Amino acid sequence: MNCKGCGKDTKLIKAHIIPEAFFTGLRDGEKAPRILSNISGVYPKKAPIGIYDPNILCRDCEDKFQQLDDYGHQVLIKLEDKHEVLYHEDGEIKGYIFHGIDNNQLKLFFISILWRASISTHNFYSKVHLGEIESLAQQDIWNMNPLSKHDFSFVLGKFEGDASGRTILDPHPEEWFGVKYIRFIYMGISFTSKLNRLKLQKSGLISSQMVTP
Repeated sequence: MNCKGCGKDTKLIKAHIIPEAFFTGLRDGEKAPRILSNISGVYPKKAPIGIYDPNILCRDCEDKFQQLDDYGHQVLIKLEDKHEVLYHEDGEIKGYIFHGIDNNQLKLFFISILWRASISTHNFYSKVHLGEIESLAQQDIWNMNPLSKHDFSFVLGKFEGDASGRTILDPHPEEWFGVKYIRFIYMGISFTSKLNRLKLQKSGLISSQMVTP
């Protein structure tokens, strides 16, 4: 089967889109995370190592993402308690400052997830379609450098005291003021990427899936 990264007819591996390390926080002792869905006829099932796709990448191409995956996990999960908290006058949290961040590397991490979700055959990522800019995302990753600061610009958000802190939701398209976005929510982090060059068809999709302990 052909790898969607290098295009070679070679053996494919169980490739993760959202890195496996992000799913480890969903483990409840020996209990494996589960995939839940509100789609009729789809029943809960265990996801011991998270959600992977065995139909997209070979080992060499999967390994290209290791550095980015490690960096994303380091910044968003391991260093979570190192981020500076900003407060309103009433004591409510209003935001966070991430110090010492390599913006290009973090952006490439998010682009890599977008690209892997777009090429994935797994129904968890079925709402992500980069279309004509899919090749642009791959080019950024293979070059290890975003070609334009304006493409795939992103916004990070964080949930406080919410059940989403221990869930990973299936990504979905959004439209704000006529601009197209894709939103991912995992482990309390909301990552929303702007898709400047992409025209998305409006959809009334209400189905959703999540991975939870």
